This record gives sequence, structure tokens and C-alpha cells, in this order.
Amino acid sequence: MASVMKADPSRHATVVPAIEGAGAALSYKAGDLIKIATGVVVTATAGAIHGIALEDATGVSATATMIELIDQDTVYVTPYKAATTVNTTSMHVIHDFVFTTPGAFTLDESGATTDCYVVGTLDPWGTTSGKLLWKIKPGATIHG
Repeated sequence: MASVMKADPSRHATVVPAIEGAGAALSYKAGDLIKIATGVVVTATAGAIHGIALEDATGVSATATMIELIDQDTVYVTPYKAATTVNTTSMHVIHDFVFTTPGAFTLDESGATTDCYVVGTLDPWGTTSGKLLWKIKPGATIHG
């Protein structure tokens, strides 16, 4: 599973062309969250999420790529943090993204940056690293 997917794939998405940035920020994979920094696409960081990469980064600065812009009305799916079971404490709570492994972002309820809130789960209670349904937090920095 990609890091981030829409819960309803038939929901309209805003797909736009973009330009890859440079350096270590070019390690993102298709499905990872990205941001636009000084006009180029780089891996997202806490509190600054603009979209979802639709293809892996090439690692070559200034290469054309395509991204899907995050929509505050869309429900997305992301795995819960590693080795943690889905339960009532993970529901209806503000969560943060863990941007540690390209292609394998997860959610964590540490509350450090409060990027999104969980609205449901795709897996039964007790599933380790289960998939959570989430929406971007109202007021979060998206689209610029």
C-alpha cells in the first residue's frame, strides 16, 4: 500500500504538474505526502502538506512530475504507526504524520503538529499497523 491513498478512488482529484526540488528531499515515493517549497516539490514536513506524489522522485533536480493536491473535504487512508494496534484511543484524535521512511509514512497521535484527524478505520480493532481513515485538519497549511 502507498503511504497515502484516497478512501474513495472515484472522488475527483486535482492533479497538477510540478517540478522536483533538489537534495535529500527527493527521496519521496508515489503516494507520499509532499509540499511545495520555493516553487519545487519536496517531501512534506510536519505542518506543511500540499499534496500527494503520483510518481516516485527521480532524484534529478528540476525534473517535471505530477502531484495530486490535498483536499480538506476528502477522506484519505494511511497506516497507523508501526507495531501499534488500532483501537478506540486512535479514533477521533488529532494525529501527526511520521515522515521517516519514503513510501511508508504512518500516523502517530503524539500531537506535536496536529496535521490531520482520524475519522475511521479500515481494519478491525486490534489490527497491528492497521489502516486509518483521516481528513486534513481544518486550518492546516495546504495549497500554499
